Formats: sequence, C-alpha cells, structure tokens
Amino acid sequence: MSETGMHENPLVPNAKLRQMYVAMAEARVLDEHIARLQKRSKGLKGRRRLASTHGQEACRVSTAIDLGPGDLVSDSQVGVVMDLLAGAKVSSLLKHVAGLTSGKNGAGKNAGAVKLGGTSGRLLPWVDDAGERLRMAMGAALSFKALGRANVVVAYVRNGEVSKGVWRRVLELAGKLELPMIFVVLPAGGGEKRNGMTNLSANTARWGVPGIPVDAGDAVALYRVAQESLGRTRVGDGPVLIECMACPMEGLGRGTAGDPLVQIKEFLLGRNVCSKAWLERAGDGLRRRIAARRP
Repeated sequence: MSETGMHENPLVPNAKLRQMYVAMAEARVLDEHIARLQKRSKGLKGRRRLASTHGQEACRVSTAIDLGPGDLVSDSQVGVVMDLLAGAKVSSLLKHVAGLTSGKNGAGKNAGAVKLGGTSGRLLPWVDDAGERLRMAMGAALSFKALGRANVVVAYVRNGEVSKGVWRRVLELAGKLELPMIFVVLPAGGGEKRNGMTNLSANTARWGVPGIPVDAGDAVALYRVAQESLGRTRVGDGPVLIECMACPMEGLGRGTAGDPLVQIKEFLLGRNVCSKAWLERAGDGLRRRIAARRP
C-alpha cells in the first residue's frame, strides 16, 4: 500500500478532496471572470451587479457539493456560482453571465430575483430581504416534509444581515417543525453593516436548533460537518446551523481570514493527495471554455 493510501481518511476520501479542490478552483475562476466583465461593462450603470463569492469557496463547496436531485438552495446574494456547483451546463451558464453583465437580457434591479432555479434548477428565487428569503426556504422545506421527501434546503445567509430577533423566530419555528434545512452563515464581507449576532452558533441550541462553528477557510472540516448535518437532517432529525467563522491566519491582520484555496492546497500537498502540477491545472477546463467565448 502506498503512503498516500495509508493516510487516506475514509470519511473524506482523496477522490472527494480532489473533487472539492477542482470545484473551489472553478468557482474562483468564474468569480474572477464575472469581475472582469463587470469592470469593463457600460451596461451595468444603475443595475444590480452579480456579487462576488471570493473567499467563500470553502463555505459553499463543502456544504453543497453532495446535494442531490431535488435538493434546493436559498442563496445569500445574486450570483451564478451556486449554479456552477449544482452542475449547470457550462455553455448555458457562461451565456447567462454574459447577458447579465452586459445588461442585454433585461438584467435590471431584480436581476436573478424572479427566475426559479437559475440555470441549474436548484436555486430558489432571490429577494432582497433576508428574512423573506428564509421564510421562502422554510416553506420549501415544509413542503418536502409534508410530501415525505428526503430532500433538504440549504439556506445561505451572510453574518449580520439578519437580526437576533429574526434568527430566534426562524430557528424556533424550524426546530419546532423539524424542517429538513441546513442554515449556512457566511462571514460578513468587509465594510458590511453587522446588525446580527457574533458567535451565533453559541445561542441557537436554546432556540431548538444545534449550531456548529467552523473555520470558514477549512474546506475539509466544513465538509465533514456538512455531511454529518445532512445525514441528520435527511432522516428527519430537524435543522442544523453551520456558522462559518472568519478565523485570522498567522501573519494576517486581526479578523482577516486566510484564502481557502491556499489552505486546501497546503492540506492536499501535505498529505500527498495530489501533485503541485495537478493543483496548478485545476480550473484550466473552465478557463478554456471562458477563453473560447471571447470575441
């Protein structure tokens, strides 16, 4: 048996680790592509821009990579990266991005807000108010429960966009009804108003929902927590809240989290899961698809 095989973790097999890294790398490639298009587009003046997921790759990939047919996602922002993670056809996705970033397909203030499922069929409609988004997600989860389906709804919410009172009401109801939901709290972006709670997961148990804090940059830890939470929720044990905490890395400023792609690279190389050359090639397929669309 090789050294790699001897150290393989059966809970997170090496093949899954490589799959996660490719998904994270492609999410970063798509995010950077969108940023470039929006920077040079004149058609976006006064229109809603697609939000960046830079730095959220571990939080999103680790909690969504094993969602299956029929599972739904309530996103925290207008974007398309979750469609990519859900397996949307790349050609259709890039065409959709081109239209949204050019303003040529009617992408106004409500861009992406009313189209059910985005391009993947998995996303719930997006609305500005986070409390309304959570209630919509809870309605979808209640439908799953009433129909006896083993599907789940994963609801992403940025830390600070929901108040303590809203969280208490939402989680108390979700816990009481034992809804098949995973609440994923993303770190607040720089400069965002924080009207919510810090260390939310320490307070959720009294509202009937277990809360688990995890390093927002640690894709492997997030994946293990997500798998345990999804397993619990699918068998009817109710919702779970995963709080992605921005943990500062050594050498960075206080409150500044490390790059999740750098963290998982170091993890994979340290355990001989793949080579440095393989890591550098991850995402090349999507880069080529993007380059092929350029005039």
